[in-house]
Amino acid sequence: MEKSQDSRHSRQSYNDDGFCGFSLPNKSDFKRLFLVSKKEKRRRWRLFKTYIPDWIILILINAAGGLFGILGPRHREFSLSDRSIQYSNHRSYVPDFVPPLVGYGAPIISALVFLVFRRRNWHDFHCTVLGIFIAMGLNNIATNIIKNAVGRPRPDFIDRCQPNITENPPLKLVDYRVCTQTDLKYLHEGMRSFPSGHASLSFCGLTFTALYLASHLRYNDQRGHAYKTIAFYIPLFCATLIAISRTADYHHHWQDVLAGSLMGAFIGWFGYRTYFPSIFNPHVMTDRPYPSRIPRSARPSEATETLGVGDAHVVAVDDDPYQVDTPDEMDGMPYSYQMNPSVPASISQISSRSSVASAARSKRPDSKGSSRRNQVSIQVSPEETMPSSPNAHA
Repeated sequence: MEKSQDSRHSRQSYNDDGFCGFSLPNKSDFKRLFLVSKKEKRRRWRLFKTYIPDWIILILINAAGGLFGILGPRHREFSLSDRSIQYSNHRSYVPDFVPPLVGYGAPIISALVFLVFRRRNWHDFHCTVLGIFIAMGLNNIATNIIKNAVGRPRPDFIDRCQPNITENPPLKLVDYRVCTQTDLKYLHEGMRSFPSGHASLSFCGLTFTALYLASHLRYNDQRGHAYKTIAFYIPLFCATLIAISRTADYHHHWQDVLAGSLMGAFIGWFGYRTYFPSIFNPHVMTDRPYPSRIPRSARPSEATETLGVGDAHVVAVDDDPYQVDTPDEMDGMPYSYQMNPSVPASISQISSRSSVASAARSKRPDSKGSSRRNQVSIQVSPEETMPSSPNAHA
């Protein structure tokens, strides 16, 4: 009981203590996160093992993305009189290490903040890491394959190439053999313009970040908080600045930037939805990943406690987005969710609120023959027992 009360106390109300649900972790929070028993470690390890196939896929995807980045591009013919590739070569305004650093770092740092100062849930952090690494890996594969297959010259390609032309430029198309540039890596990079890697990487990671922040701040709570809009807007605006810098320094055509931005945003959304529900779904808790893949009885005991839905109170587990949340956090959710049929069926099946009602789902076997217990109790306030009209008892 004390553990449950400490857990509820540490998760502050949206409207009372803390800012938008954040609170400083106390001693019990740190114990819950890091100082766990051997039994709890075994249970968490069992949960992690269900995601080992995802980690294998993640490693293969990111390795393949790096491999395709090493391969050279298609040697496409070009015209020396093409003015779109005659711009001067300039230093990149945004260094090459910034997009992957921001793309991987922004979602992980955001998840760490929510882990320590709000959710205290390792399952949420784990799903965030899986989602962003899979998204960025897929984005690297798509970007590098298309770059090498298209082989489009960059706007500064002639300056990179330094063609050996002593007379007037020939009227026919030429290829890379007219170039005097001895640094082949530098020359090949000049043929990998479409799509923009800076744009795709930044939009992939920062779209994921924007969705994560919007969901965990509950953008769809139907209360119109300005800070939630700003939190959703800032990552996308930063990605836009990184993308348009590639046209300002003449490293990409505008078509390259547009294509990279759209592709990165789509893959970032795809990676997020792999482990998290839609931020526009009013029927689930959007700030939680999908339920873990092991029976509830074997999940890590992340604060099983009495939770609230309006005047109803439900016993639920903390890591399930299809379960209702704590009474404090429930205050920030739309009423359409609070009594929505997507919450446990035992709640939605209650058709009358004229008296105190209770329902329980007792032990039932799961797919492996083991049993688990999910208890639900509903309590209705006395005011709601009054008839709504004189004909209510007819």
